[in-house]
Amino acid sequence: LLTLRTGDRTPLFCVHPALGLGWSFAALLPHLHPDRPVHALQSPALTEGADKLPASVAALAEAYTERIRALVPNGPYALLGRSFGGPVAHEIAVCLRRAGQQVRLLAVLDSMPHPPGTPRLPADVVERESLRILLNSHAPDRPAPPGRFGRAEAFAVVRATDSPLAALGDGVLHAMTDAGSHHIHLTRAWRPSSYDGPATLFSATRQTHASTAEKAAAWRPVTAGLDVHELDCTHSGVLQPDPAARVAAVLETTLRGE
Repeated sequence: LLTLRTGDRTPLFCVHPALGLGWSFAALLPHLHPDRPVHALQSPALTEGADKLPASVAALAEAYTERIRALVPNGPYALLGRSFGGPVAHEIAVCLRRAGQQVRLLAVLDSMPHPPGTPRLPADVVERESLRILLNSHAPDRPAPPGRFGRAEAFAVVRATDSPLAALGDGVLHAMTDAGSHHIHLTRAWRPSSYDGPATLFSATRQTHASTAEKAAAWRPVTAGLDVHELDCTHSGVLQPDPAARVAAVLETTLRGE
């Protein structure tokens, strides 16, 4: 659990995307109320290995709920999940409500549930997808290695950028790739619990895998109301300066009157 800022308002807990890091949520800080506490959940796979991760989104959410309540025992809470973190944030909200806690905000940042019957992908396909996410997130302006590249080639591309990851050891990059693969399997197998409160969906509209309407249609049956906002960016760019400012403004508007 990475504390990005302390304060006295309703705390915002941000759930990491597939690779497990929560650094990107720092982009929200200049645009949120200065007294808004912001905490980023990071994957334990980064330090303990992916083989020790829970075997379902719901189980992961239960573990993260314990971490949240160890820091802030009682609500209200605000939750934001990016990509893979969207399903986890949804299940955290369910866990908190089941415990009688107040959830003032549940927001998902460009994610959606997979439909029932989504097949499990072969390990090599998932590995390539995890590496693709790594490159799109941390080397978006660099061309991908040609052909069927592996970890060594992908890591070399990241090392040639000014990304903070470029200075990290191979061990961290391996852990992130392993976490990404595990989380891809989890999200494809996830079947959402019903959440008895409203949710906010932020939908990227450039080069997207699904339309805003498709994303909203996937979330509406498992929430008690959905507020939808489009972001003029790609999936990997949702926390770039302009969309981050838009996201933060909507979050603060939703939390107004706390």
